[in-house]
Amino acid sequence: MHGVESYLLPGERVLWEGAPMRHRLFRRTDVLLLPFSVVWCGFAIVWLVRALRSDGAGLFPLFGVPFVIVGVYLVAGRFLVRALASRRTVYTVTDGRVVVRGGPTGARLTTAYLRDLPPPVIAERPDGSGSLAFGGFPGIGDVFTGGAKRGWRGWSDEPSDTPILWEVPDVRRVRDCVAQAQRAG
Repeated sequence: MHGVESYLLPGERVLWEGAPMRHRLFRRTDVLLLPFSVVWCGFAIVWLVRALRSDGAGLFPLFGVPFVIVGVYLVAGRFLVRALASRRTVYTVTDGRVVVRGGPTGARLTTAYLRDLPPPVIAERPDGSGSLAFGGFPGIGDVFTGGAKRGWRGWSDEPSDTPILWEVPDVRRVRDCVAQAQRAG
């Protein structure tokens, strides 16, 4: 186990534990976000360069710096954050919860009670590995629909409010484990 014992509730049993096998940086939600990001960053850089070249600009170019920083993050930084988060992620399925420990620092802990989650669905690769989501995987437009709680998901390394177990080995076995625990709970 990867130190999950301290996060277990009294009487809770670990049914499965694992980590991502592969660290996919590009997801479906990036299909819309990447072109937007390139346009944003390009516009911000052009604006900043023009502001710097103008006579008597004073502090005016500083106004463009935050927009360039956001643009660079959207184009490249979020992929670095996603890579860091993926390498530090550990998934645990207990008889009552899904526990995901990860995030860019490895310190973020997300839990969800199995009884509150929709049935698991999987996207399986030919080698049997794959990803597991609850109810469905986020679609392309979901990056923009985070609601008041989550905001715009383009900032996040995780595009869903429910846990997603990305790129785990033997994803069918994990799905069956989750489904059995949901039925028992």
